[in-house]
Parts: sequence; structure tokens; C-alpha cells
Amino acid sequence: MGKLLGGTGLLGLALFMLLGFFNAGPMSAVVATLTFLMVVALPAAGGGALLRSHFRGKSHFSRQREQLRLQTYESEILQLAQRKGGKLTVVEVAAETGLDAPTADAALRALAIQGVAEVEVTDSGMLVYAFYDIQKLPEKSTSRNILDA
Repeated sequence: MGKLLGGTGLLGLALFMLLGFFNAGPMSAVVATLTFLMVVALPAAGGGALLRSHFRGKSHFSRQREQLRLQTYESEILQLAQRKGGKLTVVEVAAETGLDAPTADAALRALAIQGVAEVEVTDSGMLVYAFYDIQKLPEKSTSRNILDA
């Protein structure tokens, strides 16, 4: 809120000073240029920078919140995949998590893009997301050092 008020105030000051600059008497080109830069351009640039920072910060916060929401969905989907044997459909995810179908579909696609899931197709054309690492979790007790292989 402070950046918004500060930026608006500086822009208002720059406009006020611009009016004063136009009403000023005759002066040399060098003095006019320096005066304009100091009393009009500098406050306007500062106000613009503050406003830009204010609005950019809000969009950054929104992106972070959306990313956290997607990570939460993905975590719920991975837990569901573990309970369901490592294979899920969009309908199952929507039914079990309370997400709407487009959001469930987007989260499953994001997991597939990350390489966490593979997309399979049934004979009837239904998309199934297979989580191979989850399917192989029972094998983790037989793991050994990579150098012993």
C-alpha cells in the first residue's frame, strides 16, 4: 500500500511541477533542461518505478500462490496413486480429491510433464496415468548400493 501511495504522490508532484515549469519565465536551454529533469522527470520516474514495483509484486505473489496450490494438488494425487496401486484417471482424482475435472486433468498432465507419471490409453480410449515409481515401491526393500551392481 505504501508503494501505491508513494508512487501516486510522486506522479502528482511531477504533474504539479510540470505546470509550474510551463508557467516559469524565460530561461536558458541548459537551465530549462536541468530544471525539467530535476523537478519533473525525476519525481515522475520515481513514481512510475514505485507503481511498477507495487503491481509487479502482486502478480508475483499470485504466481507463487498458484504454484503452491498446484504442488498441494500434486501431493494429494501422489498419495491417492499410492492407495490405488499406481494408476489413476481424471475421474478418480476428481472424485477422491474434490477437485473439478479440468483442475485434476491439469495436475495430472503437470505430473506427466515432470516425468512422475506416464500416460497410457485403454482399449476404449480412456487415459490412465501410471505412476511407475509408486507401483515399484514394494521393491525398495531389495535395493542395494549402486556400486555393488
